Amino acid sequence: MFIKFLILIILSLNAFSKEIKDVNFTGEIDLVLGDFSKSNLQKVCNISYPPIYKIWQKNPTFTQYDILICSESIQEYAQSLGFYEANITYEIVEEKATLNIKKNRQIKISSIDVEDEYKNIIGLKIDSFFNASDFTNSKKNIYKYLNEQGYPKAQLDAKAYVDIDEYKVDIVYKVEKNNLQYFGKVDIENNANVDTKFLQKEIEFKKGDKYNSTLIDKTYENLYNFGIYKYIAIEQNIDTQDDIIPINIKLIQGEYRETTYGIGYDTDTKARFRAQYKNDNFLGNLKKFTIGTKINQDGFNIYNNINNPYFYFDGLSFNNDISYEDMDYQSYTQKKIEEKISLSKDFFGLSHTVGFLAENSTIESSLKEYQSGSYLLNSLFYEVVLDKRDDILNPKNGYYLSFYIENGTKALASEIDYIKTLTEMRFIKSFDKLTTSMKTKIGTLDKDLPIFKHFFAGGDYSNRGYAYQKVGLLDPDDNPYGGLSMIDNSIEFEYNVYKDLGIATFFDSTMLSLEANKFNEKFYHSYGIGARYYTPIGPLRVDFGFPLDDGGFMFHIGIGQAF
Repeated sequence: MFIKFLILIILSLNAFSKEIKDVNFTGEIDLVLGDFSKSNLQKVCNISYPPIYKIWQKNPTFTQYDILICSESIQEYAQSLGFYEANITYEIVEEKATLNIKKNRQIKISSIDVEDEYKNIIGLKIDSFFNASDFTNSKKNIYKYLNEQGYPKAQLDAKAYVDIDEYKVDIVYKVEKNNLQYFGKVDIENNANVDTKFLQKEIEFKKGDKYNSTLIDKTYENLYNFGIYKYIAIEQNIDTQDDIIPINIKLIQGEYRETTYGIGYDTDTKARFRAQYKNDNFLGNLKKFTIGTKINQDGFNIYNNINNPYFYFDGLSFNNDISYEDMDYQSYTQKKIEEKISLSKDFFGLSHTVGFLAENSTIESSLKEYQSGSYLLNSLFYEVVLDKRDDILNPKNGYYLSFYIENGTKALASEIDYIKTLTEMRFIKSFDKLTTSMKTKIGTLDKDLPIFKHFFAGGDYSNRGYAYQKVGLLDPDDNPYGGLSMIDNSIEFEYNVYKDLGIATFFDSTMLSLEANKFNEKFYHSYGIGARYYTPIGPLRVDFGFPLDDGGFMFHIGIGQAF
């Protein structure tokens, strides 16, 4: 009897150790995107195949026990999404396992017991489908709201009662706010060569203010943006017996000097290379020193920047930019030495910059109308910016307004007197997964200047139905003239189809005139479609633009937000 039992165990273990080389999913699955897509189900089962380029790595193999665990994991995953009646089965034929998924109906929320103050915060509604992730997020939303309103000591008791017999979910939230809290004394521990008074300027709250976690987050962001600290901790003592919360800020300096290299590609400038050295605490007190070079197929640029964010008096920033470029543009080649000295300060909710610009350019023009030669242009400039976007790298809501004016004058030894302006307006609004973006640029020159001062349009960040700088009048050799007056418009609708992937449709319209302050010339229209892949440094954009008048299409690829 014992021998037979032992043989049975050995046969069972042998079956569970049988090598399986292929795992497939069938039934109610999503084809490409979705909670039940093949890629998501593989993650649930902890199945990972090596990338195609790693040809030396073998694909994983599995046992029957692995497939059993996989089916149980998918069962739990389905329940977390509200499919409590899901039926997961599997079949193994030779070296292939097939898991069949039948989701059946998804459970719904029958009732929500919550105070009116939190109804619009939880993000859940009666008769909507229930899943565990949304319920967890609802609790996070309430805690976030309470922390922003001054109640970090609030207590939340939230429960989701799942009734399988009635196939419904009843949710109950109970909130006890406790007392309103206030910021207490703020202590700073800092080992960098930065005066405490400069750090205090970046703290968004002061002793006695009503507690607000948003101000804590903003302070952390301000300190992080200095770029010199490897450790930032804003410690809040909420265990005090009174209604005061002391704050202790700990800052440990990291490597604030860095050398970076990078490569990139877009359809406007093609392949490019960048090398840069940056010191974010040059001689102390957050002064910055940067030197670097940018190289692409059309030439190179060498640049240097010195920035003092606390120059002379509170809030005044000093910048000195010096650069040299040797570049081949569409209609001309240019060798230019440029120096820009500026002072910046924020007041009345706007960012103001005023400065002096010196440009010494030697150009060789492909256009007969624009003679080659050397030009010295010196000017004073002023720029004002109002930026209310929710994110600079990938905004989803907000607006951006700017106005720039440049006045070249012989009083500053400029060869030509001139006035150049550029006005820019952007607006972004999101409705759930749909984001609408609009922008307009209006440029003016009061007289004809050397061609390097003209406005140009067309390309990845402009009118996408045309190649880089190819909007407007062209000479017989396809060289663009640019314009003295410009209106460049874009409107785009972007839909987030799944996590980090979006699709877009757009319409661009541009006018360029070779006459000063003339805005009734022909508009060049285009439309198109595109795809977006969201990355931490902005979306990777692929666009196909179709000009209305010329036919054909243009393909653009680039990274970074155009709005």
